[in-house]
Amino acid sequence: MPEAPTLTGRVVFQYFYDVGGEIELERIPQQKLNVIERHVPRGARILAPKYEEVGLQPIEIDLGARKIDRHKATIEGHIFPIGVIGININIEFRKASFESATKLVTLNERRVKVGEKEIDFDELPLELFKDLMKTIKSAIAYPYPAFELPEIYTLILIAGSEPRLEAEDFLTKFRKQTAGLLRGERDWQSLSDKEVEDALKPYLSYSDEDIVIVDWYAALISGAVEYTDELVRMIEFARIQLLELKTYDRLLDRRVERMYGSLRATFTAPWFGIAWMRRQYRELTRTTRELAELRIEVTDSVANLRNILKFTGEWYLGKLYRIASERFHIGDWLALVDKKLSQLQEFYTMAMDRVNTHRMHTLEFLILLILAIWILMDVLGILGIL
Repeated sequence: MPEAPTLTGRVVFQYFYDVGGEIELERIPQQKLNVIERHVPRGARILAPKYEEVGLQPIEIDLGARKIDRHKATIEGHIFPIGVIGININIEFRKASFESATKLVTLNERRVKVGEKEIDFDELPLELFKDLMKTIKSAIAYPYPAFELPEIYTLILIAGSEPRLEAEDFLTKFRKQTAGLLRGERDWQSLSDKEVEDALKPYLSYSDEDIVIVDWYAALISGAVEYTDELVRMIEFARIQLLELKTYDRLLDRRVERMYGSLRATFTAPWFGIAWMRRQYRELTRTTRELAELRIEVTDSVANLRNILKFTGEWYLGKLYRIASERFHIGDWLALVDKKLSQLQEFYTMAMDRVNTHRMHTLEFLILLILAIWILMDVLGILGIL
């Protein structure tokens, strides 16, 4: 059996919340926030190729430190213009065994003591999110009903190990321990070979010393100390994309259900008479307008999500982003939203057809009314009444 290593690094518990609109960063009262200014050290060498972000550079906020059980946690807030606030809870570990690190990874699955209170772990980031929302509320534009549930993910960032672990060691010598760490499974010995293979399959390694393994529960990054932040950002963007797609999917479900009820009411109502004088017609035209606005809004937002990052060539970070996207089934969510957008287009077409039918019948009714009045006037004139 290989010598059991000890690990040094940190666990990052990430919580991403949809704010119900876009965030105009220039309108945020930064003087009320402890903004973090990050500077790249002069001469720092970045192994990973550079990439181009598309409007996703966040404002980073220092939210202080808390004592969670016996662990000191440093907390940061990330405000993204796309309409997402991220709360990152960082807890460091030193010379920890795989078992100890795995126990730390599952810290957010139970009640913990924060200060003098015992709370569910998830209550802490939610409280911090609500406080940030109060501060930036005036900067939210184009509001819509926010998605209440956060997108939760865990990062295990390993800066060193004793004895030193190469990238391959995580996949061979300590593969079951690594899978247990990624799945938060303390009883890692019981994991089947199939489950271990599934947990370790999506990985990327730029050199013999670093590795990134992306699983559905957590991601492990070892080595890559100089450009860990770049790797974290790629995974972070994929989680944000997933959150926004879930938000639009839920938003479309709600709007389509409500609009279906409106269309059903207008389709079953009689059309005889002047359309624009009837409540059903006004309801139908309002529904048609909402359908058009929602379709444009969501189509534009989804297009932005498709182009959330732009890469040139076969870049290392681009590969990581694609691995994360596949792992999180972002393609499936995009397809689902596209399907509902198509359904929305069908509703819009049906509504417009009904509006046009109402208008045509109204014109016919008015023409007949005018003809009747004209004939009546002629008859009255012949009778000498007029």
